[in-house]
Amino acid sequence: MFEQLAVDRKTAAAIDEAVQRGRLPHALILEGGDEATRLAAAQEIACALVCESADRKPCGVCPKCRKALSGSHPDLYLIEPEKEGAPIKVDAIRALKSHATLRPNDGDRSVFHIREAQLMNVQAQNALLKILEEPAPHVSILLTCPSKAALLETIRSRATAFALSNETATDTTDETAPQTAKDMLKTLCEGSELDLLVLLAPLQKDRPLFRAALSAVRPLLRDALVAGEDLPAMTQEEETALLLRRRLTQKQLLDLMDAAQSCADALDRNANLNLVLTYYCSRCSEIKLS
Repeated sequence: MFEQLAVDRKTAAAIDEAVQRGRLPHALILEGGDEATRLAAAQEIACALVCESADRKPCGVCPKCRKALSGSHPDLYLIEPEKEGAPIKVDAIRALKSHATLRPNDGDRSVFHIREAQLMNVQAQNALLKILEEPAPHVSILLTCPSKAALLETIRSRATAFALSNETATDTTDETAPQTAKDMLKTLCEGSELDLLVLLAPLQKDRPLFRAALSAVRPLLRDALVAGEDLPAMTQEEETALLLRRRLTQKQLLDLMDAAQSCADALDRNANLNLVLTYYCSRCSEIKLS
């Protein structure tokens, strides 16, 4: 599989073996690489899951493969932001759950691809968690994102992650990035630009962690836009979102989202890490003072 894609060969071999043996996990996270590669990889896996060939899958020529490749297969579903960069809200995941309870229309499997899964807000991720905990035997879920670190740990623990690029963040990075993101935003709210620079100084030699932390920052900022004060008990993510909501305006939150995305894009283009880190701190300070 993935012969035409710039996918890590070990990853490609592992997925291919699982597909051919019929042992692909019910939920996959495809992380790393660029967005086009993630999309193409998910499409190829989805095609393989509905392929009716008795030999290698996907065959690309059976009726179900042809439908999948043309985008007309009735059992392949794409869940994505309504517009680029917008959050994926809980209603979209509830719709997924509704479809997942139905039997497939044209075969024995329904495949749901959540594109840019890092854009799911906390409520959407919690709704998805319920589906992952009790998966229907005919349902497969594919999540594509730059780094799984931007997803809740409860989601990550119930899905199998495959790094499409050998430069994808390590497991240590995946564990560290969410807390780093919370620390970055707390320091932004309560400290100075210098405090933020000091906090991020160790990342001058850790591009994957800084990239993963930037991915983890954006969902927290999105959740801050809708944070409420009436929760009896809050997760760390919800506490961070509430702090942001109290300290920053809606425009500042949106500007911070743009800053995180632009810096992440710069890192993906292999921009100088120290320059991007310094720019990010400076831009955050400007937004806070605006």
